[in-house]
Amino acid sequence: MLRRPIAYVLLLCYLAACTSWHVEEGVSPLQLISNQHPHVVRLTRADGSRTVLDQPRIVAGDSLAGTHYKVASSVALSDVTQVATPKFGAGKTIGLFLGLSAVAVGIAVIVCLNGNSGTGACSGN
Repeated sequence: MLRRPIAYVLLLCYLAACTSWHVEEGVSPLQLISNQHPHVVRLTRADGSRTVLDQPRIVAGDSLAGTHYKVASSVALSDVTQVATPKFGAGKTIGLFLGLSAVAVGIAVIVCLNGNSGTGACSGN
């Protein structure tokens, strides 16, 4: 049966969603990009707007460049008020796993109570 491997692959795909943005405090965008080399950053500008840049890099010492929805984009460092990077959330991952497990158990109980399993697995046969 392919059901179990397919379920595992789908679960692994959902684990990527268990991240959240972590604001980098006490570090300038220039230091962050130069030292940590993140694959993606979320920049907050002085006007409050946010931009996500993939593959960010420093350009000419005064701008951040990268891609935004696969289009080349740049932001002046002087316009950036906050930089955030994605961080893995263990709590979200555990919550997702427990939630999916509860749903699976709930479905199994409902099927057993309705007597629609047809395999005898619920009655011990």
